[in-house]
Amino acid sequence: MNLFQHLLLSLLLSLGLGLLIYLLIQNQQLQRQLAAVDALQRGSAENMGKTLIPLTEKLEAISLVTSKLSKETEDSHNKKLAHLQKRLDLYKTLGLLNQAELLRLEAKGVEAADKLASTKKIIWEAGEALADKKARLQSLMGPIDKLVAAWKAGDLSPTADTVRKELETVLGELGND
Repeated sequence: MNLFQHLLLSLLLSLGLGLLIYLLIQNQQLQRQLAAVDALQRGSAENMGKTLIPLTEKLEAISLVTSKLSKETEDSHNKKLAHLQKRLDLYKTLGLLNQAELLRLEAKGVEAADKLASTKKIIWEAGEALADKKARLQSLMGPIDKLVAAWKAGDLSPTADTVRKELETVLGELGND
C-alpha cells in the first residue's frame, strides 16, 4: 500500500471512530432525556391517580345518594297513587251502594243484596291499604251482612244509610289528608 492509501484509510478510520463516538454521546443524551420524560410521566400518572381516586369516590357517593333519593321519591309517589286508587275505589263503592239502594226501592231484594255484597271486598281491601281507617272500614262488614241477609229474606225496610254515612265520613277525612 502506498502512503496515500494508508493516509486515506487512517483518515476514514478516524472519521468512523469520531462518528461512532458522536453517536454514543448522542445516545447517552437521548437516554437521559427519555429517562427524564419517563420520570415526569410517572409523576403525572401518580398525581392523576391521587386526584382521580377521591373524585371517583365522591362521584360514587353522589350516585348512591341520587339513587336513594330517586327510590324514596318513587316509593312516595307509589304510596300516593295507591292511596288515591283506594279513595277512587271507595267512591265507586258508594256508587254500588246507591245502585243497591235503588234496587231495594224497586223491590228487587236479591239483586240489591248481591250488589251490596259486592262492596265488601272493596271495602275490606281499602281497610287493609288505609291502616288508619282499617277498623272503621272493616267494621262495616257486620252491618252489610245483616242488610244482605234481610234483603234476601224479603225484608226491604232496612236501609244502607249507616254504611253510606260511614263511607262518606271516611272519604271526607281522606280528602283532608
